[in-house]
Amino acid sequence: GLPFQAGEKLTYRISWSNIVEAGSAELSATAEDGRPNSLRLQAKALTSAAVSANYPFKDDFVSHFDTVVRAPWLYEKNFTERKRIVRDRVTFNQAQRTALFTNSRNQSKQMSIELGTQDPVSSLYALRGLGLTPGMHVSFPVLDGGTQYIVEARVVEAELITIKLGSFSAHRVEISLRRESRPVTNRSMTAWITADTRKLPVLASVALPVGAAV
Repeated sequence: GLPFQAGEKLTYRISWSNIVEAGSAELSATAEDGRPNSLRLQAKALTSAAVSANYPFKDDFVSHFDTVVRAPWLYEKNFTERKRIVRDRVTFNQAQRTALFTNSRNQSKQMSIELGTQDPVSSLYALRGLGLTPGMHVSFPVLDGGTQYIVEARVVEAELITIKLGSFSAHRVEISLRRESRPVTNRSMTAWITADTRKLPVLASVALPVGAAV
């Protein structure tokens, strides 16, 4: 079984650079009407008032996740950063190993994919579905913005971390991307996922082109 189910909602505070309250984020899983084996996985992020005047962003990403295949059948990306607006949609056919990418400019692209290809949201949930142990190394394909990447995830160790909610025994997972054979050097993340049955992501440090976010 999966460690997450419909009704789960996780909320986070985002700090960026020297700004403690830079924004907020939410991960949620809800049931899909008419699809008993599907979950709607949503990731949302929003800047705080302290940041929005200089660097506003508003993200809303939705992955429609098949819990049997453990991969998405649809991904919707709504992304606003300053004056940049992105509206993407990817329809996955995991059985036929194809995906159709479309955007708000009426551009489309049919792509060949590997079975089990994830999107940026489902990849976190797919990682939670694995039996994480120190020393473990996994890789899987991810499709984002019409571009295919390989996610490399390495479980470094189990350690005790303390946040405002308390102390947790968690696996520290270092995550990086590569495109074809080239590493994506300006995008990486370290995530701490609880070493229990729920496998909750309780903390993350994300390297971005404009600094680091926690």
